[in-house]
Amino acid sequence: MKNERKTTFLWILLLCSLFLTGCANKQPAETVTPQEDYSVQSTYIEPMADSYDESLIVNVDTEESTIQFYNLEMCRTYTLQYSTSTGIKNRYGDELVAGQLECGDMVRITFFKDSKQLKSLQILSDVNVSTNVTDFEINSVARTMTLGADPYKVSKNAMVLSKGNLLELNEIHSTDTLKVVSKDHEILGITVENGHGYVRLSGQDSFIDGFVEIGQAIIKKVTPEMLIVVPEGDYTLYISKNGLFGSEEITVKAGEETLVDVSKFEVTDEKKMGKIIFTISPSKAELYIDQEKTEYDEPVEMTCGIHQIRVKANGYKTLTQYIKVGQSTANLNIELEESDGKDDEEEENENTSLITNPSVSSNTIDVSEADGYRVYIDAPVSAEVYVDGNYVGIIPTNFAKKEGTYVVSLRRDGYQTRSYTLQIDKSEKDVRYSFSDLTPR
Repeated sequence: MKNERKTTFLWILLLCSLFLTGCANKQPAETVTPQEDYSVQSTYIEPMADSYDESLIVNVDTEESTIQFYNLEMCRTYTLQYSTSTGIKNRYGDELVAGQLECGDMVRITFFKDSKQLKSLQILSDVNVSTNVTDFEINSVARTMTLGADPYKVSKNAMVLSKGNLLELNEIHSTDTLKVVSKDHEILGITVENGHGYVRLSGQDSFIDGFVEIGQAIIKKVTPEMLIVVPEGDYTLYISKNGLFGSEEITVKAGEETLVDVSKFEVTDEKKMGKIIFTISPSKAELYIDQEKTEYDEPVEMTCGIHQIRVKANGYKTLTQYIKVGQSTANLNIELEESDGKDDEEEENENTSLITNPSVSSNTIDVSEADGYRVYIDAPVSAEVYVDGNYVGIIPTNFAKKEGTYVVSLRRDGYQTRSYTLQIDKSEKDVRYSFSDLTPR
């Protein structure tokens, strides 16, 4: 048995030796060279965006190929880069280019967070967009807004935008023209399409207590220091007092101040006169011209220029408005509205013929130190304060509290003028306001 195992082992060694020898003598296979028309193609897979958002457009910079967005939930802005590969579509799914986007558009976007690259953008179709809005009223305290007769709630994080700058809600002026984005009767974004600037008078000593008219929308009594809020646009400024008058064409730009020197208008002792034939209903009504009671059964001779008239009668609503008198005779028909039984109230009605449109604001401010509650303006320190166009003082300052809506303008040389609309209530307590620092020009 032992010899058989030894023999078997020898045969195995012999066979292994022959196998290894054969492998050593085998020639290598011939190398095959690929043909020239053979190629390997790879398929590019576009990466998926890693972030998604619904935002409002703040600014589009076509030179830098960037778009700035406002995130409603986070209440902050951020900027993304776009390219020719960015898919941009309108609310109907049609292709757009970045230059066709508008500030205030609400969009759905996808992007790469780390590289800040915008992958896709589409204007939302499930929001309401109203443009050229002029018939509105805002209560910045209650955060409500009416468009026409429709009430809306203003989102606590709503974007308010003008010329690429974010504003506070109370920085919107009643004369601005707006673009409003809303959903389910909630305002999400407001963009000022046509804003307001400021007109400041100098050299008005000869016209103090006269009137200045800008266009046919604004009439103000001339005071020693004035800063008048005016919608941007081109106007004729007209100033007058006791037959002295002058006019100048001006241009008002949003956020800017237009200085008009009225001392250049020729001042003369010769008073130019005109006549107005008043026809008033009811006939028992009393007529006051520049606060003086005036009989009107015959034509009334008046100095050329702007005058305030007031017509009142028991059982009727009192009417107060302004007229511009020229060097001729003109007819003026006035018909009072019957009172509803409550106390007579002054109203500024639509005007015809020589009558100009009503003043933007008829509120008066008492800046004296009389007893009563006060409105305090604490900041920004050293800025001038104007209330409804009339100078109040240098911050910190205050004025008598009276219920109503007022426009407070803050001005300082070398800085951009800013205005706020304040709703002052009738509560028996002082109120204080501190506004943001003015921006250097």
